[in-house]
Amino acid sequence: MDLEPMQSVLKSVESLAGVEISLETVRNPDGTVLIKAGERITPDKIEQLKDNGLNRIWVKIEEVVPPLVEPQKIEQAKQEIQQVFRSAVEKFKIESEQVWRVSQTVLSDIMKNYGEKISLIFLVQQTDEDYTYTHEVHVSMISSLVGMELGLRLEQLSHLAFAAMIHDVGKVLVPKEILLAPRKLSPEEFELMKKHVAFGERICRKSGLNDERVISAVRDHHEKLDGSGYLAGLTDEQIGLFARIVSVVDIYDALISNRSYKPSWTPYKAMTEVIKLASLDKLDPKVVQALVSVLGLYPIGTTVVLNDGRKAVVVGVNRKNPLRPVLRIESGETIDLSREKGLRIVSVIE
Repeated sequence: MDLEPMQSVLKSVESLAGVEISLETVRNPDGTVLIKAGERITPDKIEQLKDNGLNRIWVKIEEVVPPLVEPQKIEQAKQEIQQVFRSAVEKFKIESEQVWRVSQTVLSDIMKNYGEKISLIFLVQQTDEDYTYTHEVHVSMISSLVGMELGLRLEQLSHLAFAAMIHDVGKVLVPKEILLAPRKLSPEEFELMKKHVAFGERICRKSGLNDERVISAVRDHHEKLDGSGYLAGLTDEQIGLFARIVSVVDIYDALISNRSYKPSWTPYKAMTEVIKLASLDKLDPKVVQALVSVLGLYPIGTTVVLNDGRKAVVVGVNRKNPLRPVLRIESGETIDLSREKGLRIVSVIE
């Protein structure tokens, strides 16, 4: 698989619309190449994939607007956070200046390119260990966007981006055989895993980080508004804003990520789940609404069916109208639903 950072989605073959670019080289049963990595998956190729029994495939979605953060900067941020976490294991301390520099570089790009149409590139990770660092960068980027949508001031955004970039630092103290277990954890193992939030707080305080907003994001991002989260079972206003934001984004990114013990969810299914959790009083509805605004109810890569029967893929998000995204149909034509009042989405193909 091509590991270059890009807008990528693991899609079911049934949901392909004939506009996606394959990130994998797929072979026929006889060994001949059916689709090369980097090749568009045309309708006839889709039928051949079905005939060969392939159910899911990694694809690239070509954006209609430049990404908020340059791919090289995202990859660099991941490499630096990996260094920070490895150093935290040895020194029980975070290299705060390095994290600050990385998080502010990413935030700066987001603020500069933030507009009515949004495209955010995610990294593709192949291993569970790689996921840890990739996840930190994703959560920092999306949290920054959510914070901007909520109207946070620059000082708040800067510390939110920083906090989100290290929210899982406590996992460096969880035994790898538990952290990277390719299976469902036992109850005892899960209890130990849950303690990563307390470990994270200890590391932060030992590093001289005393901003309670940052501490809350690290310690409380698994708390739920109804008291069903961990470790303290906090409720409502006991949970700080930074923790509420990171909590929502953490769940969304975890769901769309591919792990050894679970396949990734589609962005649409993940967004639907986050909305459901807000309706159950577990997540802050204002934060979830902000997430929908910046990533769309139909996130990039979602295959939809229009009222005229055509299939299309979401290639851009209209921040002010998340129900009417930018689409690309099989012919390659781009359609902005915010301008095409006669067209509407009637269903989603998972």
